[in-house]
Amino acid sequence: MRHIVLVTGELSGEIHAAELVRSIKRSAAVELSGIGGQRLRDEGMNTICDYRNISLTGLSEIFSKLRHIKDAYRGLKKHLEQTRPSLLILVDFPGFNLKIARFAKKLGIPTVYFIPPQIWAWRKKRALMIKQCVDKVICVLPFEKQLYEEYGIDASYVGHPFVSTVRPANTKEAFFKKTGIGKGCTVITIMPGSRENEIARHMPVLLKAIEKIKRQVGRLAVLLPLADNIDVSALDSFREGLRDCTIIRGQSCDALAYSDLAIVSSGSATLEAAILGTPTIVIYRISLFSYCIARMLVTIKHISLPNIIAGKEVFPEFIQHIPSEKIAEKAIYMINNGKDSIKKDTDEILARLGHYDSYERAKDIVVEFLGK
Repeated sequence: MRHIVLVTGELSGEIHAAELVRSIKRSAAVELSGIGGQRLRDEGMNTICDYRNISLTGLSEIFSKLRHIKDAYRGLKKHLEQTRPSLLILVDFPGFNLKIARFAKKLGIPTVYFIPPQIWAWRKKRALMIKQCVDKVICVLPFEKQLYEEYGIDASYVGHPFVSTVRPANTKEAFFKKTGIGKGCTVITIMPGSRENEIARHMPVLLKAIEKIKRQVGRLAVLLPLADNIDVSALDSFREGLRDCTIIRGQSCDALAYSDLAIVSSGSATLEAAILGTPTIVIYRISLFSYCIARMLVTIKHISLPNIIAGKEVFPEFIQHIPSEKIAEKAIYMINNGKDSIKKDTDEILARLGHYDSYERAKDIVVEFLGK
């Protein structure tokens, strides 16, 4: 039986990794180990470390988890030396994964990178490291393949998985009944992020913006889909402001699909919103130190994936400076203009992504490597 070591460092990456593993297991008998969470354990993976111990945002946040990151790195290196797997699959999480790729190269372990580093946004030096250490890159954004190939990196585009997986699980009527939303309500979904530090930074601004929006909207329903990896206790300090919000576990696709507006922390949820055609405001704040470093390194104009894919601002972005007054003003404007105002742009984003069975195409690449 072939042995695959798989490494992911955050919730969105684990979701993609679990789906890829499911596809692989339908075509090949494999043993799985690596870094992940409950989803990958459910797929039969032996986890040597839980990704939640090392998941982080920004640069200054590294210090608070440095011991866990070092322990995970040492543990994974030892695991690779002892097991000598047939294949190493890395999923996103570039700061950690590129170091592992370099170590695996020394051991002669073939490496596939699924959802690779965003070399188009960050340091181009990363592309040179990938060329040296990674055997195959599997891209999910349409413009990435050409960029990687310009550096002489073997890359394939499989399409973005969200195009086929992002859809509501319930009808609008059933979802509104479950969440207690009455007829005639304006519905707003707020998504502060899938990490506790993101919630701490974004929730105060979101709640202030909602208070200002309430003054101009007659009947308002506010939904807060909580990420699966976040304990509800992370919201304890915001209980007073959340008294008029409905907290739901998961169901983010339903919430986004049936909302008149979403205010979302930059990340994969912004692309979900675009695919579902929901008018969205993107916010993001990191530590001042991380922001200053990012300003020196990041070379792109926009931060959210829908805007990057479209090549223009489809969703307004408030990055680092996120004033609740301005967010509320923009929210009222977007609510009044409705979903039709962005339909042409979101349809174009979907057209650029294409319609593919992304996990199956990625699986075919992995199985081909296993066969070598």
